[in-house]
Amino acid sequence: MHSSRGFTLLEMIVVLVIMGIITSLALPGLQKMYDGMRTSLDRNELVTVLNSLALNVRNHGHPVLFSAYPADAAQLPSQFVQRLDALNVSLQFDSPLLITSSGFCPAAVTLNVIKGTQSYRITMRSPDCRVIAND
Repeated sequence: MHSSRGFTLLEMIVVLVIMGIITSLALPGLQKMYDGMRTSLDRNELVTVLNSLALNVRNHGHPVLFSAYPADAAQLPSQFVQRLDALNVSLQFDSPLLITSSGFCPAAVTLNVIKGTQSYRITMRSPDCRVIAND
């Protein structure tokens, strides 16, 4: 009788096949999770950028009236445009957004944010131009 130690080739192949099946089942879920995290991070960064808009306009010293980005980018402070360019988004406002030179928004506005194939809506409140809702 010969006693051997270790695994046979067949046992190793069965283990590798089982590991491959488990991996193939888990990868789509992980990919969705990572995509969701990326989308959430992008939204949070956009909210931060939008919340800084009134301060940028105040520092710029000129009132801003715009209804779309990048179409009206020339009216915006350059720091704000650079941050929006980095996010690779386009913005379309339901009504033009007016920010006075003192950094106030006379009226609340809702905007549509488009990034690639995704879009969502954000509302900015009056008088401080802060993001209050996004869906």
